[in-house]
Amino acid sequence: MKDKITSLVKSLINKLLSSLKRFPEAILLAASVVCILIYVNHFGRDLTTETSDMLRRTAMVLALGIPLSLCLKTMFERIPPLKGAVRAYFYAGAALGLLLYGVFLLQDFEMVSVTRYTALSMAFYLAFAFIPYFYKKANYELYVIKLFTDFFITFLYAAVLFLGLSAMLFTVDTLFSLEISEKLYLDIWLIAAGVFAPAYFLADIPGHREKLSPDGYPKVLKVLVLYIVMPLIIAYSAILYVYFAKIILTRQWPDGMVSHLVLWYSMVGVFVLFLIHPLRKSNGWSSTFTSYFPKFVIPLLVMMFVAMGIRIDAYGITENRYFVIAAGLWVTGSMLYYAFSRKVRNIFLPVLLAVVAALSVTGPWSAYSVSRMSQNTRFEDLLQKHEMIEDGGIVKASEDLPEEDKREISAIIRYFDRFHSLEDLRCLPEGFTTEEMEELFGFGYAYGNINQRNYFHYRLPDNHALIDIGDYDYFCDFSMSGRSDCSGTAGHLSVSYFAETGKLQIFDRGNEIYNADLVEIVSGIHKGLDNENPVSIDEMTYADRNENLEVLYLFKRINGWENALSGETKIEITDFFLFLKPAVPVE
Repeated sequence: MKDKITSLVKSLINKLLSSLKRFPEAILLAASVVCILIYVNHFGRDLTTETSDMLRRTAMVLALGIPLSLCLKTMFERIPPLKGAVRAYFYAGAALGLLLYGVFLLQDFEMVSVTRYTALSMAFYLAFAFIPYFYKKANYELYVIKLFTDFFITFLYAAVLFLGLSAMLFTVDTLFSLEISEKLYLDIWLIAAGVFAPAYFLADIPGHREKLSPDGYPKVLKVLVLYIVMPLIIAYSAILYVYFAKIILTRQWPDGMVSHLVLWYSMVGVFVLFLIHPLRKSNGWSSTFTSYFPKFVIPLLVMMFVAMGIRIDAYGITENRYFVIAAGLWVTGSMLYYAFSRKVRNIFLPVLLAVVAALSVTGPWSAYSVSRMSQNTRFEDLLQKHEMIEDGGIVKASEDLPEEDKREISAIIRYFDRFHSLEDLRCLPEGFTTEEMEELFGFGYAYGNINQRNYFHYRLPDNHALIDIGDYDYFCDFSMSGRSDCSGTAGHLSVSYFAETGKLQIFDRGNEIYNADLVEIVSGIHKGLDNENPVSIDEMTYADRNENLEVLYLFKRINGWENALSGETKIEITDFFLFLKPAVPVE
């Protein structure tokens, strides 16, 4: 046993040293990122906002350097030996590029900076995955499969290492009352995931001359993909086609959510086609799926683009819609490639995805430039519709605008204010702020749009006063989770409440003597309160009566949302007390 443990430790040390020898730049960059994060973890509260942000940006730039250095290293292994000076120029250029990126393109942590960073990171990691096999090298799919399996195994090892060390630290702290800082647990995770995991993972990266055999396809992955994932994809496809048929029959196109569902489903489909490519000759099910699925999914992708086109026609292009379209074009191109190419070379898919990711966040064709242009055009069209542009500036409309247009104009201003800058919105005067809406446009800043939900929440204070229930005879508590009905032993009265519809019914000996729509009641309370908290008992009380009953509602909690334009109200949670008094005493 001792020899086995010694051999295991030596093997682990050799792997880590091998990784450090082959990829020293990546390991050192990862260690630097971990050191910065540990420092911020311990001293972040004592740092100024500027210093803290600077350290975080530095960590992000160094982290971006990890896949970039891996790309350079694998590229050097593929091309003929280069002189040390030439390699130094490449590394110096990469370092300068990272420095310029950090200074000019990573000035904050807003949407533009974060999405650009994410897209570029993805592009570099994809490049690291295809550079060793670009252009004519067989079994690329097996290489990617090995990368994925090694990654998950490494993550598992890192998680076990973290849990083991954390358990030891917790035990020592508990037994010896050392009062160890809880921040050490995060330190352990950062070291395990940020230093150990990359070093262990990179040690198993196949060398340039190492060949992979199709016989090495993991059996677990084969069973998972062929007999679990692929049947699920077929079932999901059937659901989407049924929904597609419903759209054709009702002629009601779906909202933007369907585009996301189809997109993620089709992206998973592309990944599965990639994985089973080595099995298509030895497995009939794999061959059938590869032949028919790409053609089967194309009509669904057309539905996705039509649904997204309707959204863009109504509300213009935003970064989110741009990324959906870009990913959709990549998926569609991949499916067409699988469907009609006689000789598939899967390496083209990650190459194209890396190019799409990089181009979508850089240059005048980027998501940010196109979105700003689209929203500017939409803004000007709305103003011209109401003759609110004169000599390039904004003037008040001669008559009151429809509520929908007010909200749309405000939504565009809010979009630029949140994600870009108001200076990027043409026609606005220099130095404009949202507080000047009334003065410039003639109406106040309107919140929400036609598909936006305005949420509301009201709750009685926990220490409210005694409740005067007057001369009511019966009481029922609908504030308990899952409670939908109650009945009394006297008078054969029973009450049923249907939370999904908001309907409440009261019966006497099986005959309905009262019914109410709590959505209407709560909507009236909401309009009277106008999202103001805290609320009083009187404000949360509603009395009703008919020839059979007097009814008193006391709402303890109300949660819901209201459509910004249509006024549709949805009650999600309602806790209330119900008091009853029959007009005629119950026998």
